Amino acid sequence: MPTTYPPDAPAALKIAFTYDSRSEWLACGYSAEQCAEFDSDETIEGIAASLRKLGTVQMIGGLKALTEALTTSKPDWDIVFNICEGFGSMGREAQVPALLEAWGIPFTFSDSATLGLCLDKAKTKMVLDHYGVPTAPFACVPPRNTWPEKGVSPISIIQNSPHSHALESFPLFVKPAAEGTGMGITQANKVTDYEQLTKVVEDLSRRYPTQTILIERFLQGREFTVGIIGTGAEARAVGVREMVFLKDNPTFPIDPTTAYVDMDPALLDLDVYGYDLKRVSSPNPQYVDLHLSSDPAAQGAAEVAVKAWTLLGCRDGGRVDIRHDTKNADAVPNFIEVNPLAGLTPGYSDFPLLAQANGIGYDQLLSMIVYGASKRSKSISVN
Repeated sequence: MPTTYPPDAPAALKIAFTYDSRSEWLACGYSAEQCAEFDSDETIEGIAASLRKLGTVQMIGGLKALTEALTTSKPDWDIVFNICEGFGSMGREAQVPALLEAWGIPFTFSDSATLGLCLDKAKTKMVLDHYGVPTAPFACVPPRNTWPEKGVSPISIIQNSPHSHALESFPLFVKPAAEGTGMGITQANKVTDYEQLTKVVEDLSRRYPTQTILIERFLQGREFTVGIIGTGAEARAVGVREMVFLKDNPTFPIDPTTAYVDMDPALLDLDVYGYDLKRVSSPNPQYVDLHLSSDPAAQGAAEVAVKAWTLLGCRDGGRVDIRHDTKNADAVPNFIEVNPLAGLTPGYSDFPLLAQANGIGYDQLLSMIVYGASKRSKSISVN
C-alpha cells in the first residue's frame, strides 16, 4: 500500500468504482464525438488495478448501473471512486455526485454543485472575475434556442459587455461554454475580423444550440496546464507543464529527435490546442515539464491555478489551464478553464503525467485522492 495512505486508516477499503465506458456507449449507437469524454476499457481497468491496492473494488459503471445498485441492495462501500462524465445535459457531470449525495455516500472529486458550475465555462469565468482572478475579458452569446426570431448580433453583444473595451480589437477567440476534451475548438475559433467572428458564432451556435457561446480576447502568451492535489487550504500544485507551440518557438525543439523538415506548413502555424490535436500524435505543441521550485513562470501559473481551484470549491485532484496574456516579461497568467474530473489514463493523461514528473507515481496519486476524499467521510475515522 502506498506510504501516503495513513497508517491509521482501514487496512482495506470497500471501494465502488463509477465510470462511463466508451465501448458501452458506442454499442448503444452513440457517435464517437458524443462518446469522446468517456473512458476506454483499458483506462478503466488501469484505474481499477491501482484501486485494488487499497482494498476491494466493485465495478459499477455509469448512472443507471449506480441507480440499480443503490435501489436493489444496501451497499456498504467506504467510498465511491467517481469518474463519470454523465450524458445529456449541462449538469451531466453532476448526475452521479448528486445521487451519491442524496444517499449520503462519500465519493472522490468535486461535489455536484461544483461540477455543475465548472462545466459551464461562462459562469465559471463570471465567478472568478468577481473574485479578481485574472481571466481573459469575455462576452456571452446566449444559447441559440433562446434567441429572438430576428437572431442576435455578436457585435452588439460585445458592445454591451462589461468587457467591451478589451474586446474592441482582434484576435478574439470563440468557443462553446460547456464542452470538454477540446470539442468545438479548432484553429478556426481564433478570429481576426468581424466576418470571421459572425461565421464562427453562427456555426457553433447551430452545433451547440443549448449552450452559451463565449467570445474572449485571445491570449497571446505561453500556455500551461497545472496539476493540483487536495481540497481547500490543503490544495497545492503538483506539477506545471507548458505547451510549446512551434509557431512562436521555431528554434525551440524540445524533442531533439523530431524532424521539422517537410512538415505541413499549416501545422507549424497552429497556436490553438483543440479537439483535433488532442486526437492525433503531433510534434506541435510539444510539452515541457517545468520546475515549480525554481521557475517563476511555473510558480505564477500555479498560484493562479490553486487560487481558482480553491475559490470554485474543487476537491481532491484535477487540472487548471493557464495562459499568459502577452509574450512580454511582465505577462500575467490568466485562468482558461478548470478540469475537476481530469483524465486518469495511466501513462497518457496530463494529470498523472504531471504528478509522475514531480515524483508522485500513479498508485501514489490515486491513494492521495482516495485519502483526501475519505477524510470528509464520517464512515472512515482518521484520528
